[in-house]
Amino acid sequence: MADWQERITRDTKPSIRVEHDLRYAAAAPFVAGAATWCDLGCGTGVAAADALGDTPLARVVLVDADADALDQAGRDLQARDVVRVQADLATEEGVAAVRAALGDGEPGTITCFEVIEHLTTFVPLVGALVELGEQGWTVVLSVPNDAFWALENPYHETMWGEGAFDELRRLLPADAVVARQVPLDGSHLVVEGRDGPLELPPVTPRPDAVPSHFIAAFGPRAGELASRALAIPSDLDGRRTWERQRESTLAVLEAELAELRAYVKWSSEEFARLNAPAELREQTPETVARREP
Repeated sequence: MADWQERITRDTKPSIRVEHDLRYAAAAPFVAGAATWCDLGCGTGVAAADALGDTPLARVVLVDADADALDQAGRDLQARDVVRVQADLATEEGVAAVRAALGDGEPGTITCFEVIEHLTTFVPLVGALVELGEQGWTVVLSVPNDAFWALENPYHETMWGEGAFDELRRLLPADAVVARQVPLDGSHLVVEGRDGPLELPPVTPRPDAVPSHFIAAFGPRAGELASRALAIPSDLDGRRTWERQRESTLAVLEAELAELRAYVKWSSEEFARLNAPAELREQTPETVARREP
């Protein structure tokens, strides 16, 4: 079953968390030292905090449509100043609120990961990001490759693939840097007494590998975007708990669905009976049997 979890939390599967962590790690060189870093669609801030660690940050502007997520976001960031903005980025008003929060100071870095596909229209946001790039902001954004999944994501307002991403690229500056994020499989062996950090071996991308996400960067420092890979330990106990919880939830929902279907069937039959002619309305198998000679 596909996992459509759209909010990253501490309980999210490692295979999904590492995808988000890698995008923030790729943007970390632009974020560190920036006068202002703006994270659009920040969620709870878990992935950003994991990737940035103890990196000292100056001014941080966190933007999300969910007030509860915003309340959690930024707590683990080592930032001098954190500004939270609740805004709908599909609207001109929401985009204007972000631009107002950025202010007129020195340009910095904007990250926009896994946001565009959730917007009913992304034209106001992308237009603003391009303008900000021209004003000296470095922008790094991502969209998913929905062709990577066999099912349509119920939380996405728009579908994305190679063709859709090419259309988006036409809206971006001609010198935008493009990357494709490709999932990896892995494992590691730890010798007793030598359990220190392990370095990833060289990874050679397969030319026919299907990307899970498309990345684009533009602005003054976009050319510094570097290829990288990231691995984090799998929590097998946590994953087993998560899978059992999902199975339990699915069983409850299936039971509720069966109950609702039975109720709809009974309601339809009762409605049909009440709208039938009077001579048929009270007819039951027992009354039919009594009338037969």
